[in-house]
Order: sequence, then C-alpha cells, then structure tokens
Amino acid sequence: MSRFQECLQPQGPRAILISIKPRFAEQILTGAKTVEFRRVWAVEPVGLAVIYSSSPVKRLVGVVEVDGAVVASPSTVWIRCSSRGPGLQRKELMEYFAGKAKAYGVLLGEVALPKKPVAPKSLFKDFRPPQSYRYLSTTELRRVGKQFGLIEEAE
Repeated sequence: MSRFQECLQPQGPRAILISIKPRFAEQILTGAKTVEFRRVWAVEPVGLAVIYSSSPVKRLVGVVEVDGAVVASPSTVWIRCSSRGPGLQRKELMEYFAGKAKAYGVLLGEVALPKKPVAPKSLFKDFRPPQSYRYLSTTELRRVGKQFGLIEEAE
C-alpha cells in the first residue's frame, strides 16, 4: 500500500479516521463498495482512510486508499458514482442528502485489513469515535501501520 508511505511524508496527503456504519464498512472491506458518500468532507487532500466500524462493532477494521472525491449536487454525485458499488439505493441516498446542495462521493481504492479488528483504545489515547472523520497525526498513522502490518516494527 504505497499511499501509506506518502501519507507519512510532511508534504503528502493526509490520513483520516472515518466512522462508517458496519453495513457499509463490510461492503468496503469486501470490495463490493468503492465509493463512500458523505455530507461533509475533508478540506485537506486525503490519501488514506482508517475505517472505524461504528456500533455495535466499535473496531478499526481496515485502511483504504482514497483516490479522490466527486463534489457536486446529490443527484450528480449519484449519477457519477453509482456504478462504483454504492451499497445503497438512490432513494436512501437522496434521503441522506436531504437539504444539502453539495454532496461528496469519496472514491476508494486498495484496502488493507488487520489480522483481526483492532480496539481503537489500544492505539488512540482517549479515543472517541469521530462524528464524521478526523485527521490522524503521523504518530497515530504509524501506530495504525504497525498494527495493520503496513510498516515494520523497527520504524
């Protein structure tokens, strides 16, 4: 996962921790869903997303490369992204975006899985699930990388 190393560089894209409902997290992990729809998205360029599967799972379940985002009206985002395995029906998505003029379709790439889901409190001090997402520090990203086998322990 070369994007991981890019995100460790000061000038590289950022890594985020993102909360995703278990239904959608599982679809991303299996490759059935390669777009994540969001009402809000990061201002800074994002290269990786660490997936936190929300209740009842409450674990870090994967790391996924972010290949960009489609930013447009909800209808346009659906048209441009629905072929990527949206994981839901158009009606459900339009309900999710109700009242929003702008929508985000986050394009997902390669996925890395841990040997087993990771308790977030083992990696993040005072862990609280992000409402939508939060940026990860380089130190936090290194911890995730070690746990997921993406970087060597010696680093």
